[in-house]
This record gives sequence, C-alpha cells and structure tokens, in this order.
Amino acid sequence: MDYFRSKRFLDTLSDWEKGNSFFGPLENYLPRMRALLRRLDNPETSFRSIIVGGTNGKGTVSNLIAELLLDAKISVGLYTSPHLHTERERIRINGTLLTKEVWAESLTKMQIALEGFEKEGLGALSRFEVLTGLAVLTMAEADVKWGIFEVGLGGRFDATNAWDSELSVLTRIGLDHVGVLGDTLSEIAAEKICIGRSGNLMFTPVSQTDEVTTFLRKKSSGLGIKLKFVDSIHIDGKPSFFCENAGLACSVVQSIGLDFSTIRQSRVIDETHWPGRFEWVSKSPPVLLDGAHNPQAAQVLAENLRAYTPKWNVVIGSSTGHDVIGILAELAPLTTRFIITASDHPKAEKVENIVRCVPEQVPIEIVKDFRNAFSRGRELANLDDEGLCVTGSLHLIARAREYFELPFDSDSITEDMALENLNCLKEACIRLGIVCDPCNKDATLRRIISKSKPFYFWRNKHPFNDYMSGRIAEDKAFQYDLFSEAGLPTPHTKQIFNPYADFRFNRYKDFATIDEIVEDLSIYFSFPLVIKKARSSLSQGVYIAQDASGLILQLRQVFEQSGYADNVFVVQEYIVGEEYRVVASQGEILLAYLKEGTIGENHDINPLHQRDGKAVPLESGRLYEDFSNLTTRIFEVIDLGFYAFDLILSDSGPKILELNPNPFCYFYNKTNGRSDFISIYEQLIEKFILSD
Repeated sequence: MDYFRSKRFLDTLSDWEKGNSFFGPLENYLPRMRALLRRLDNPETSFRSIIVGGTNGKGTVSNLIAELLLDAKISVGLYTSPHLHTERERIRINGTLLTKEVWAESLTKMQIALEGFEKEGLGALSRFEVLTGLAVLTMAEADVKWGIFEVGLGGRFDATNAWDSELSVLTRIGLDHVGVLGDTLSEIAAEKICIGRSGNLMFTPVSQTDEVTTFLRKKSSGLGIKLKFVDSIHIDGKPSFFCENAGLACSVVQSIGLDFSTIRQSRVIDETHWPGRFEWVSKSPPVLLDGAHNPQAAQVLAENLRAYTPKWNVVIGSSTGHDVIGILAELAPLTTRFIITASDHPKAEKVENIVRCVPEQVPIEIVKDFRNAFSRGRELANLDDEGLCVTGSLHLIARAREYFELPFDSDSITEDMALENLNCLKEACIRLGIVCDPCNKDATLRRIISKSKPFYFWRNKHPFNDYMSGRIAEDKAFQYDLFSEAGLPTPHTKQIFNPYADFRFNRYKDFATIDEIVEDLSIYFSFPLVIKKARSSLSQGVYIAQDASGLILQLRQVFEQSGYADNVFVVQEYIVGEEYRVVASQGEILLAYLKEGTIGENHDINPLHQRDGKAVPLESGRLYEDFSNLTTRIFEVIDLGFYAFDLILSDSGPKILELNPNPFCYFYNKTNGRSDFISIYEQLIEKFILSD
C-alpha cells in the first residue's frame, strides 16, 4: 500500500474530529483499543510511557518533554493531536516525522491486523484509535525508550489511556468540550485525572483554579495517584503560559532521573518551538499566530499580547461547539477590530454565528474567505502600526501558516500524482527533442513553446482540451445531463441541491430538508446508493448509503461540508461489476485497462485505491470494440482532446460512471511502468502542439 492508498484507507474510518459522533457504548472504548493492541502483539509493552492530558498546553508540554529527552540522547517517540498540515505530524520518532513510505508500510500492517475486527463485537474503530495504534506500533518498531502520548479528548475513555503509563501530566484545566466532558471544571477534571495510575506520579501546575486544585487533591488521594504541583520556570523572552508548560516538562524529566542544569534546560527550551502556538510570523510589524480556542487560552493569549503592543487587529475563526462568546470577551479589550472569517474545515463555525458573539464596542469586518482575511489583516498591520493576531482555531492557524509561507511538511497526495503526470510529460519532450521548462519553484507548472506560442501544463491540467469543454466535463452534473440527452448508458442518476445553502441559491432548491430529499430518493431508487460531489476527483466526496438512515447521515455530512461552489450533488444507483478506465483523444482509445482490486464493505469503492489494486491493460477484442464505440460517442457529446472515462461492466452492459478531462496516470504507472503514458504524451504533443 502506497501513501495515497494509506490515506484513502484512513478516510474510510469514522472521524469525530471532523464532527462525527462517538462510537458505541462508552464501556467499549478502552476494550476496543486494547483489542487492537493485542492484534498488534501489544507493542506498548516495549517502551515506557508518559501521558499528557489537560485542556491547554498539552501539545507544548509533550513536545518539550520529547526535546529534553532527546537532548539527553534518549530515544523517544511523540504522539500528538490534532495536526496542522499533515497527519504525519502526529507521530515523531526522535524528533522526525514518519516518511510517507514508513507511514504507508505501517498502515498496511494496521489494515491487515484489522481484518475481521468487527467480530470482536466492540464496534468499529475510529480514525483516532487507528492512528493511536499506528503511533504505538511505529514507536515499538523504532525501539524507542520512552513514548509520549498527548490525550485526544478527555482522558477516561481516550485511546491513549488504554494501557498503563508510568508518568502522567495534567496541564491547566479549563472549560472546553462542555457537554461532552461535563459542565463544570470539577466534572471535566474528573474525566482527565483518570489518565493517572495508582502509585505513579502525576504533574500539574500550581496555577490550577481553586476548584480544580481542591478536586484533584481529593480525587488523587482516593485513586492512589502521587500528585505533584509544579511552579513555572522563568525564561527571558518567553510568554508566561510557555514558562508554565516548561516547568511541567522539566519536572517530568527530572523525575526520570535526568540531571539538567538551569542553563541546559533553558537552552533546550529556548530552542523548542511548537507551530501554531504563540508563533511569530514577524516582529515588525507584529504578526502572530496562536491556536487559542477556549476562553482560558484566550485570556492567557491576551495577557501575553499586551506585553508587545497595546492594540491588535484580530483575525478570528472558530470551530463548532467552542465558547466563542468567552473567547471574544477575553480578546476584546485589546482589539482594534475583529476580522471574522472561517477556515475550510468541516467543523468551522459559520461566520454569521461568530458575528453575533462579538462585543458591541468592537468594530468588525466580515471576510468569509480566510485568504482575503489574512491579506486584510496584514494590510492593516502595515498601515496602522498595530499588531495582527490570527487565532480561535488550529484549523485556521494551519491555513495562516501556509498563507504566510511558514515552513511545513505538506501532505501532497495529489501533488505526488500530479508530478508523475509532469514527469511523463518531461520524458516525452526529451524524446521529441523539445524543451519543457518549469515555471515555478516546485515544477508543478511547466511550459512548452512552439511557433512562439506557449502551452502550459499545471499539475494534471493540460492544454489539449477546449477550455469550455474541459470546464463542463469537470462537473459531474453537467456530464450526466449531456450523457442522458445523448442516450449514453449511465447508472440511474438524480441531482440534488444542498437545502442549507445560503439564500443566493434558493431558486435551485427543490427540497427544504434532508428528510424530504430522502423521501424522494427512496421512491426513485433502491438501496444501496452512491452519493457524489458534482466537482471532485480521486473518489473524494464519494459515499455509499446502505439504507435510508445511512443516507440521512451521509447527506447531512456532505451538506455541512459543502462550500460556496460545491452545493450540487449526484445520487446514483449502485452497480456491481468489473470497473474499467479508457484513456482517449478525440474519440480514439489511447489506452484501456481493468481496475482490479478487492473492495471491502467499508472501503473506498475504487478498486485501484485498495491495497491489492492494480491496472491490467485490456487487449483488443469484442470488449475493446464496445469501449471504442463509447469513446466515439462521448467525443461527439463533449469535444475533448485528452480525457479518460470510467465504466462498469454490469449484467446489462457497460455503464459510464464518470468522465475525467484531466486524467492521472499514477495508478497505471505503479503497476505497469511509465512507458505507456510517456508515449501517450508524445502523441498528444505531436498532435496538438507540434503539428501545423
């Protein structure tokens, strides 16, 4: 399984971080995780563990402990969440992210171990549980001495609490995830203290509120936990909350028996940075990023912002379920204006909901596109001699880091695929003796000049198609309209429009609620059904609904995640049969192949995305002739110079699944090498660029 397939495997798992509900009875959570660890031969027993819980500062403390241990030449694994740019950030071995190759290899082992897991009778594993298992597995295989695990949510039932950790940390506890963990600080603390073990040390800051301190003292005594309250350590130039977290980290490593001088500690800590946590983009003008997402964190942020300049422009977004009123109230006294925006994450709070929470005395600007919000904030910082702070959500911080070009490790799944297309293009140009120049630093934009005319190639986009035909072909709703009009064989298809889209789209809405949509579809179709975004690729945004209740859940998910230009969806009958791809140019087949792979019930339905997926070239014959006729008919409908289409060979004959005007060659090349697609690019260049 390569990196793409490993990511698609993870995409098949339920993910509460993206808004899905929790899974099954609470009493199954830890037994389910322990069952997974047993299937992996209990790798957690091969190293010593430290678990870090609390509300704010968990990631910082975890990272500081890891860095201090590394400085002492002790091998260490680190597991944190959430991530900013790539899930590989969550697992670090001796300070280094897993390579894509190791990540994919380890997830293959995980996938094999999970086969038949449903027979355990404990419910389906979530994405977070699988990633926790992956962290434990990779740490064991790397032979680390210590594993450090940041709690995902709460503590009592968190996957990281499925085994006994030798040491535990509770950072400052505040009101967050109210309704899930509890409505009071004591109730939340009751969930979080469960990460400790009888007879073992637990570290927590002296800055805990009186309520939390009283509760922890009493509860720890009853549980036999050795509770130790820790002071901050002063470090010049570091904000107060960082010094508090540094005190916790130093106490932990000293309890292990490591002797750090004050100078040595300060040096290590001073050089340790945790992206997105009080992270400077620039000091002149002051531009700062911080993922404060609850009132307590916002209070600490405000205290430290005042030390640099008294007034700030604040770009803010939030995630659903967070105390936006409390966050804004803490920041309001030092804020010249709030620039309200939203990230592209499924759980991003709607801008209009944030606006309603802004204190009346603070001016606001509404900039829904987060890129424009960052641009506006930077403009104001340069003009007004005031600072710019981006805060409220780690998802927003991730986008800000990318916008301000801070260093990060990209996920680049599609990037790798795009580069494979461009590398084939480059090889074809070499064979033809022409120049294919890179036009940007990552070589994802290339140019061929012929007869003084430039021809541009960007990722998998190419100049072989008429612009309008290419745009139409990118939209599945348009595709099926045209195919239906021309009498081409497709699955039974119906378009639906997001009923929750804003008022500008009212004239497109046929139904006001999901229930009305499901009632209509249940008349038109039999289950199972396939749901697709009108504009998507690589099977992203494709869902299977087995029944009406599953359809309701899937529709709610896709509607909530849809953006401004992403409100149209296609619903189709589910067809069983062999799936093929045809690569063509102007009605002529260039290549045809079978997508071979075993599809599990809960997996991506594209055979090539499976662990055993491979492309098998189709030889000439009757089936090839049938595909050739379809290729010609599709070209008569949409005039395309280079395209591919997918079809399923059902009992009633071939059915066209979708058309792709910008085909990837990645999966075919993985199986069969690159020579076929290099030859295809040669033909296309000669036909469309070099010919008279």
